[in-house]
Amino acid sequence: MSTKMLDDLSSTERLFTYKVKDDFGTAPNPFAGVCTLAICKPAIRRVAKQGDLIVGLTPGRDGRIVYCMQVMDKKPWKEYIELCSNKAARLAQPEYTNLNKKIPKSDQDQGDCIWRDAAAYQEARPSYSGHGGTHHFWKDVLNGQNVLLSTKFWYFGKGDQFDIRLPEDLKLIIPGRGHQSNANHNFRDYFVRFFNEELHTRSINEYGVYGTPQFIPGSTDKSTCAHWKAIQNEDDQFEEEK
Repeated sequence: MSTKMLDDLSSTERLFTYKVKDDFGTAPNPFAGVCTLAICKPAIRRVAKQGDLIVGLTPGRDGRIVYCMQVMDKKPWKEYIELCSNKAARLAQPEYTNLNKKIPKSDQDQGDCIWRDAAAYQEARPSYSGHGGTHHFWKDVLNGQNVLLSTKFWYFGKGDQFDIRLPEDLKLIIPGRGHQSNANHNFRDYFVRFFNEELHTRSINEYGVYGTPQFIPGSTDKSTCAHWKAIQNEDDQFEEEK
């Protein structure tokens, strides 16, 4: 069985980096066999394409990788809602068989398919994301437009299983506010080599979940959740940095 690694990027494929300020397992949501980015970083979701790399880093400058996904699919919110809620649609795309699990069932559920309709605002489903109201609908659906999906991903969460950090000369891809992609162009190949070497060294042979979110349902008080979610919401307003 061959080790699953990142593919080399073509000349038009990009490396997006940003800081995951609130790792609740909701954005990204790495569960049900598919990593989805649906309810944060609208500026990335609007423009990212199949083959692009999305790398989420911890706040600060330590460069620890929270997750890395190579975008395999990009769906408008309308199609994502249909895919999550319609069994026949999922059966037509076997890699998405369990995507119904992305629909949250309570305010302690990490599912990110929180919106019922992409055409007009309807109250969001209760979820651990804390998203709701017209502002979040605008940010998630109208502004972000798309959901990014991938079965080619590695999620490390709070680093409890694998603590992978960028070397010093790769820390130039760490953004301040918002995200970075244009300034990462000359670092794309280096990042792919570095990441694949880390996978090999650590015997990480498959895609998937290799860690726990920093905050998980039932273990974090509401004031802490609200604080970090507010920081992420503010950060999401920023566009490309450079």
